[in-house]
Amino acid sequence: MDYQDAVYVQLKDSLVAVNPSCLKVRDVAIILAGKEIKESLLNLEILSKKDMKKMYIVVSILTVIEKMKELYPDLAIIPVGESELLVTIEKASKEDKNISSYLKIAVVSSILFVGTGLAIMNFHADVNMGEAHKVLYKLITGNDENRPLILQIPYSIGIGLGMTLFFNHFLPKHSNEPSPMEVEMYLYKQNMDEYLLNNEKNTEESE
Repeated sequence: MDYQDAVYVQLKDSLVAVNPSCLKVRDVAIILAGKEIKESLLNLEILSKKDMKKMYIVVSILTVIEKMKELYPDLAIIPVGESELLVTIEKASKEDKNISSYLKIAVVSSILFVGTGLAIMNFHADVNMGEAHKVLYKLITGNDENRPLILQIPYSIGIGLGMTLFFNHFLPKHSNEPSPMEVEMYLYKQNMDEYLLNNEKNTEESE
């Protein structure tokens, strides 16, 4: 059996479609097929605009196979990989999306900045960090000092630099190692996608 009489179909990992008029096979899957039929299979319509009213749609590999079989009934189709694909439908235009994203970033950044500052101050108050600096200064110099700025200033700068290095987001990257924030965002998205895949009806079940 070669590519002339068989097609291998693999659904993509995820798809975000902005104001789509329809979804075709090329949008949701990768196929391996003979040159004569590959282009016609990729252009097959899977979902029309009226089928995309919800924000999240779960596309089943069975729906893709069914559409291909309608065009080539005798074609051997071999599915590879996952059996379902989560499609996110976004209605907003790209410009509206950018403005909305900037506003969300500004609000979240402000909340995180104030919240982090309060958390650090409360922690320092709980452990009496000011008194600890005084004791440490006396142990090093033998003198009493109510405001040991020579310790407090580098310590304050070190907190900011430490957080920057930990999140690995502001300095140029020399490798493809993800930052802790990127890992957490990936895990959050993975959990969201898994929940939706498990709780939303796919296209084959909805028919």
